Amino acid sequence: MDLGKNIAKARKDANMTQEQLAEKLQVARQTVSKWEAGTTMPTVPGLVKLAEALETDCNSLLAEEEKQPEIKQTETGYVVDWTKLYPILVTYQQEMDCTPYEVQFAAMIREVQKTYGYSAEDAMLALKDIFAKTYFKEFQP
Repeated sequence: MDLGKNIAKARKDANMTQEQLAEKLQVARQTVSKWEAGTTMPTVPGLVKLAEALETDCNSLLAEEEKQPEIKQTETGYVVDWTKLYPILVTYQQEMDCTPYEVQFAAMIREVQKTYGYSAEDAMLALKDIFAKTYFKEFQP
């Protein structure tokens, strides 16, 4: 991804129009359009102001590609490190008491195993799928 695409993505993620961003930066809307199209680039001080206006950092705007999870091949398959894409996976364990959830999840896995004869892994995958579908249905309009 190039600078122009990164600016456009960050602007859309901030729920701003080109005009709103231009107004915030005190530049013409066409200037923002040209940055996003890649026909011109902001100055270094302009890039700093742009990052601040979009509530991001210059490195994110200059990144050549989107953050991707790290995938390592092992003898038995692949291990995916999702923490690069989802930093919450690093911090939540220190921020919340996971024990009650672990107890509830273990009970749910055992219930699905017993009821449907699934292995623990299959029960977990089925519940994970239900959990994801519920999330998208309830929280992602």
